Amino acid sequence: MEFWQNRWVTDQIGWHRSEVNEMLDKHWSRLGLPSDAEVLVPLCGKSLDMVWLAQQGHAIVGLELVQHAVESFFRERAMEPKKEASGEHVRYSSSPYTIVQGDLFELEKQTVQADAWYDRAAMIALPNALRADYVEQLRQQTKPGAVGLLITYAYPQHEMDGPPFALHDDDVRRFFAEGFALEQLDHVELEDERDRGLSSITLSVFKITRT
Repeated sequence: MEFWQNRWVTDQIGWHRSEVNEMLDKHWSRLGLPSDAEVLVPLCGKSLDMVWLAQQGHAIVGLELVQHAVESFFRERAMEPKKEASGEHVRYSSSPYTIVQGDLFELEKQTVQADAWYDRAAMIALPNALRADYVEQLRQQTKPGAVGLLITYAYPQHEMDGPPFALHDDDVRRFFAEGFALEQLDHVELEDERDRGLSSITLSVFKITRT
């Protein structure tokens, strides 16, 4: 937790984007969700993608470890959220947004029961050892039949220390092998990211349905 706290406080948040993710805009409609679906956004930071999702009519439930990130999101929207303590977590609410601040892995079962989820930078922020627990939390915090959009980032792991950590297509299929149905929607080579000194970088997009 201290690592992420320090990154936010010192403004070392290279994963944060000043524009909406183009793959979200391109593929979200393929999930076939009603506009009033509640969408879970794990490790949400202060992502503008939440704003885009809210503009589609969705209620947003973010999960975020770092208090500074949560407060920044609402402050930048000129919103004053209601704060409620719940065990080790704090719930910040200002419609259409709710962000639960605290450790994702300590969240009690069925704290959220979302209709859908969106992950652009959560699973790639986690080392491999935590990913099975992350998938289990997705299972616990969504309804049966919930559908998600997962955007991955993959490269030869030995060429760079994470985060972000490489998440290859075969690993996605392995982690979601039980209790989920997968459809790969996109796969592209990221030539403009080669300045990181990596030999190859790919991005994939998956539609994942909880069965």
